[in-house]
Amino acid sequence: MTAKLKAATVIPSSWDQATLLINGNKVERGAKVVLRRGQDNIVTVEASPAIAKKLNLGLVNVDHLNIVAFPKVGEWVDPDSGKFKWTITPDVLKSGRITLVFFSREVNVPWVHQSVVVSSNLAAEATVYFDGIEMPESGVNLFGGETKKITLVDKNGNLLDGIPLALDWVPGQGLEYKDLVSEPPLREFSTGHEWAITGAEKEGTFRLKIFNEGEQTALQTPTNRLVSAYRLRYLAWMGDGYGELPQPPVEVGVVIGAYVMLVRVRRPDNSPVVGAPVTFNVQGFASQTGTTNPNGIASRSFALFTAGKRDCSAVMTSDGREYVTRLLLDVLPPS
Repeated sequence: MTAKLKAATVIPSSWDQATLLINGNKVERGAKVVLRRGQDNIVTVEASPAIAKKLNLGLVNVDHLNIVAFPKVGEWVDPDSGKFKWTITPDVLKSGRITLVFFSREVNVPWVHQSVVVSSNLAAEATVYFDGIEMPESGVNLFGGETKKITLVDKNGNLLDGIPLALDWVPGQGLEYKDLVSEPPLREFSTGHEWAITGAEKEGTFRLKIFNEGEQTALQTPTNRLVSAYRLRYLAWMGDGYGELPQPPVEVGVVIGAYVMLVRVRRPDNSPVVGAPVTFNVQGFASQTGTTNPNGIASRSFALFTAGKRDCSAVMTSDGREYVTRLLLDVLPPS
């Protein structure tokens, strides 16, 4: 059965008391229905006998999709405990637009739902852009404290228009869920398909996730990196070169004595930052400031003649923003 629709004034009807569910997820009033291609989609209408003693499903198949429905389109269906059910299975090869139209002899006007058939893999339908550039398979760098725009661009014209989607993220090594925020907020559905994300001043890896209500279609981006615009690290001479010391909570043990503390400042591409003032803070001592040399290394001397743990930090300020690295020393007496 093919339903032919004409423009009409929207008026209240008994359909306001009916509920449509797709794969168990309620479809809100006015929202587009999302059906997964190549999979069975369970379409359920909950309605009282006053609305429908029997229902008839019609399809407007404007994109000529290959769709199998059971019960068949055009057949009158009896309810089971107030629920009418169909299984709709679109062909796996093609996405497109359809319209679901429900007819009842008890209601003068049909119940119409604009719908789309899409892949369960949202990446097959749309491309993720980061700050206006298509996100590469290698992922992107998000600098801590900066805000960048995530945009989902439809590959098939405007097929996804009007479908509420939400952004979420999966923090990886070095990060916690609180380390990235978004506007619109994470997990909040909107039809704009654009988000402004801001990461914390931390370093680690993460992936972004975009999905619709009920996650009938979703994607995850490649692994991305939250990085600092400048990377500060304490160093130690290893005999054949410098090595980076671990940050807290790992403790670094040293024997009582006089030490030259070294901090290297690099950009994300590992190029040295030259001529930058770095302030050294050691618990129990006055702060000292050194300047990075051509290798990006600043140094200051401290006499650590008292045993015990000492919190240390090194701070560089650029464009009004502080970049910090930390060190936890355990000063030990001579053995």
